[in-house]
Amino acid sequence: MRHSLGIALLLTLSSLGGCELDQPCDAYVDYMCDCHDGEEGFDCAELSRIYAEADPDVQDQCAIDLSDQQATDENNEHQCATDDAPQ
Repeated sequence: MRHSLGIALLLTLSSLGGCELDQPCDAYVDYMCDCHDGEEGFDCAELSRIYAEADPDVQDQCAIDLSDQQATDENNEHQCATDDAPQ
């Protein structure tokens, strides 16, 4: 019985691998490109290239970086035209 449950769980988890999951680096790049494009020293295309196909450790860092950037923007009253912008 336990063996069957383990196999069912494994099959369920492996089927999820084909699903498109939200990637924190995609959200980070979208936010930065929407809110900071055109600022001196910022290159949206380069940022997109850097974070394309990011591994899980980098994805974790992107989530942290996005949260930090949103907090910084909110503290600086930086206005963004995106749904992810601080309110």
